Amino acid sequence: MKLLLAKWAAMVITATNVIIGTPTVTVVAADLMVYPTRVVMTDKQRAAQVDIINAGESQATYKIIMVRRRMTDTGDFQEVTTPEKGERFADEVVKYSPRQVTLLPGGGQTVRILFKAPPDLEAGEYRSHLLFTRSAPAIAKLPEKDDEPGVIKMNIVANVGVSIPVIARHGDLQAGASIVPWSVTLSGEKQQVLSFTMLRSGTRSVYGDVAVYRGQEKVAEGKGFAIYTPNTVRKVSLVVSENSRLRSGDAVRLVFTERNEKKPLAETAVVLP
Repeated sequence: MKLLLAKWAAMVITATNVIIGTPTVTVVAADLMVYPTRVVMTDKQRAAQVDIINAGESQATYKIIMVRRRMTDTGDFQEVTTPEKGERFADEVVKYSPRQVTLLPGGGQTVRILFKAPPDLEAGEYRSHLLFTRSAPAIAKLPEKDDEPGVIKMNIVANVGVSIPVIARHGDLQAGASIVPWSVTLSGEKQQVLSFTMLRSGTRSVYGDVAVYRGQEKVAEGKGFAIYTPNTVRKVSLVVSENSRLRSGDAVRLVFTERNEKKPLAETAVVLP
């Protein structure tokens, strides 16, 4: 377990007790650690695993389900009720186990994922999201007795979850990306924000990091930007470092590099208006 905890580059969902007015409502949620926070499988690598740890102080039961999410141009996610053209979902070709686990405090579990492509599967990228939610206990702790008339007290246990994308790629897929030069704008006075538009092309999604340079100086960066299929546009905003304020007329270079790659996938140079 010590070895497992030592390797975390994890996503943590943290909760606190919140008391709201009258009537009194207590909202409680659990801590959950998940690694990795993104899964990609291919025809050559059809198996993957995700490790979870109960970082809370009490035993917890977690349900694990596949859900469908759609990414917006700003990087937010929406629930998919009606599929749109070009959307392919991994829950149709991916199997996973277990579907529910009960963990002691500090306890961990490995979720195994398998990409099972049928012979007639159409080439493309299939994506769904693995959602982990804590099951609320059958009986929550009752509030202390209060003789104050007209006051209703409840103890509500909130069901907080975390989801990660699960991607299955079938066939020879390629992707390209570009940064639109004329979309680059600088705004803000106390805190500067550099905004621009990225475009995706090809048959798979792109995922990586963006950096902005003034000469050799890195003035802004953002990690983990994705454009998921079938989207072709992503609007990006980066906060400029306080020690590297930009001015009109500055020449900057914007670079997007996919994870685990050295050569940039997209790059452009502009003079700030």
